[in-house]
Amino acid sequence: MLNINSIILIFFAIKFSFCPDYPRMVMNFSYNGEPKIILSKIKQTLENEGFKIIEYAPEDGFLFTDYKEFNWGTGRRIIAITAHVHDKVVITGMGSMDIPVTDLGKPHELLKIKKMDRLPYTVQKKVFISLTQPFEKIGLNRIYN
Repeated sequence: MLNINSIILIFFAIKFSFCPDYPRMVMNFSYNGEPKIILSKIKQTLENEGFKIIEYAPEDGFLFTDYKEFNWGTGRRIIAITAHVHDKVVITGMGSMDIPVTDLGKPHELLKIKKMDRLPYTVQKKVFISLTQPFEKIGLNRIYN
C-alpha cells in the first residue's frame, strides 16, 4: 500500500513532467483618438512592414492580414495579424512553422508545416513582438498585463 509521501511524489512528478505552453500571440494597446483613424494607421503600419491586408472593415474596427513568410533559421515561419479597435486595440497573431520531423528522407519530407497560435517565444520575439515599436510610433501605448 502506498503511503502519503509516495502519493505526493507521484503527483508532483506528473505535474512537473508536462512542458509549459508558449504564450499566445496577443498584444493590447491603449490609444487616444477616433477608432477609424487608429485602424487606418494600423493598416498603413502593417503594409509598411510587408503585410498584405485581405480584410479591412473600419466600420467594425477590424482588419486581417494574409500570411507573411519569414525565412531564417531552420524552416519557414508564416504569421498573419488581426487587429480589433474598440475601447483598446487588440493585435493577435496566428502562425505556422516548419517542424523537422526526421533526419532521413527526401529534402521535401524533412519538414512538415504545423499551424499554431503559440509559436516559440524566440519566433514571437522576432516576428510578432517586433511590431510593438512601429505601433508605438503611431501613438499606441502597449498595455502589459
